[in-house]
Amino acid sequence: MRLSRREMNELAADREKSAARSDRAAASGDAAAADPNNSPTIQAQARTAAGFARSHAREYREEAAKLREGYMPGEDW
Repeated sequence: MRLSRREMNELAADREKSAARSDRAAASGDAAAADPNNSPTIQAQARTAAGFARSHAREYREEAAKLREGYMPGEDW
């Protein structure tokens, strides 16, 4: 199935929204990791979760850029 340019741009916009959501999740994790009221275990888990969220945001932005360049998503995604 071939996507139209409009569909690819819509997917790119969706990926950007997902990246923004992941950025907010990372910020929330950073805040929880820095909160002295949280246990060391919770702080460590929050740091780990924030790292995953930042990684996801980066991946979403990379996918959005590929879509805007005309790269068709395929089995390698």
